[in-house]
Amino acid sequence: MPDSPPPLVVVLIDAFRHDFVSEEWAPHLAELASTGMHRPLKPILGYSDSIRATFFTGRLPEETGYWMEYCYRPESSPYRGLSRFSPLDRLPSDLLLRGLKLGASATAMRLLAKRRGVAHLSLRHIPFRALDQFDFTLHEPMTAPNALGCPSIFDVCTASGRPWAYLDASRVRRASDLLGQVDAVPHDAGLVFVYLHQVDMAAHLLGSSSPMFWRRVRYTDDLFGRLRERIARRFGDVTTLVFSDHGMSQITRQCAIPELTSHPAFPDRFLVALDATMVRLWYLNHDQRLREELRERVAARYPGHFLGTDELAAHHLRFSGRLYGDDIYLLPPGAAIFPNFHSFVKPKAMHAYDPADRDQWGIFIGPADAASRVSDPVELTEITALVTGALGEPVSAREGDRRA
Repeated sequence: MPDSPPPLVVVLIDAFRHDFVSEEWAPHLAELASTGMHRPLKPILGYSDSIRATFFTGRLPEETGYWMEYCYRPESSPYRGLSRFSPLDRLPSDLLLRGLKLGASATAMRLLAKRRGVAHLSLRHIPFRALDQFDFTLHEPMTAPNALGCPSIFDVCTASGRPWAYLDASRVRRASDLLGQVDAVPHDAGLVFVYLHQVDMAAHLLGSSSPMFWRRVRYTDDLFGRLRERIARRFGDVTTLVFSDHGMSQITRQCAIPELTSHPAFPDRFLVALDATMVRLWYLNHDQRLREELRERVAARYPGHFLGTDELAAHHLRFSGRLYGDDIYLLPPGAAIFPNFHSFVKPKAMHAYDPADRDQWGIFIGPADAASRVSDPVELTEITALVTGALGEPVSAREGDRRA
């Protein structure tokens, strides 16, 4: 298709907070913002994967059924059989146990994942005796056709008769490798999606007050500038949309509650997921006394609160099943759970707090004519509508597309 119009370019810069855009630290982004429009973006409550699912489809978690990478689904757990290593849970050093799991995830678990036909079997920091209670919510990439039970921006591009490209900085060793991938994008591509992960990683490891963190912000902006130049060299003048999935809050309080996973009723009578900013509980019998005990323990040890029915509705988390928990306890910005089931090292900044907190807001930069089509702050689904509209098919909510 030699006369195909240039592709739409969408760049996701992970964890780039709305107030990071400046001439000093992000001159390339600031320059793009000055020629178009720039507004803060309000995320949904959830981690990066749930935010991507919402952006890719224009549907909220309760519509797609996707909210967390892993869920309670023991009948299809790819971790089956690994509970036999539960004696390792009693190792006296949490640091040693995390190191062991990190090493196993990079070696033996990769081989097991291949045999079981899944992309990975990272052990994270889930206790061995509870591993086989969890399953991956999706067993295929979100970019796969209809992976989330409704059309994604990639499905819309494919339906338009044009290919798309996904360039992921987290999967290459050098910036030059990412830039080189631009040259391999088909000339008739309709969509080029670019993911830059560096700011998120630096914020977790260093905190947003570290000079090294700000050097990473500047590096990411420079990489963005080089990508724009490379894309322009290949495709000419393109429309570019830039957004970040969330912001970051500096951690001022670390919380631990080891008595949950050492409780004699865990994991047979209840299950817990310790996310960095949330505690999720499943009650596996009808023991009301145990439920009350667990809720009291959590509320006594952690700042925050259990999400009530109205809050679950406001956050679009009304699910028909119990994949993600019977109770959800949310910490306030600045507090984090460690040890948790995700982090191998103690985080110094975190996201996935209440989206109303401004430190959680990301960015949206687009052409000037997009200003009349988005709110202030911008909603994720509004950006999806801009993308799908540019690709030729606006996405609207259809009841029949919802996942159970």
